Amino acid sequence: MSNTSANVERKLISSKCEARGRVYIIDLLQFTNGCFANISEDQNGKMGAITVSIKTGERATSSSLIPESKGSIFAGMIGELLADKLHGIAVVSLYLREELDTDSMKTLINEVRKLLKKD
Repeated sequence: MSNTSANVERKLISSKCEARGRVYIIDLLQFTNGCFANISEDQNGKMGAITVSIKTGERATSSSLIPESKGSIFAGMIGELLADKLHGIAVVSLYLREELDTDSMKTLINEVRKLLKKD
């Protein structure tokens, strides 16, 4: 087995974001056909509910693999945004301590968009 890393295209970009006194860590691991995103309301970064989104044709659709009562719709929104922008598959892990309010959702969506522009 070879352990070379020739022509491997992936990139990890991270951000720390604060919204309404709560701190979130956002990690995006990008591949040529999509990404893995982890959004965690924890300084150490934790895995949470898992949602998979895929762009097919003109639309992106989502499915929860590991649902959670807090933020499952938001995880789908983030996944569909990523799948659409990256023209592929997005796997989103979302760990929250409590429900998100609308302003926090907007802040996190804008932060994810900023990370995508760092390409």
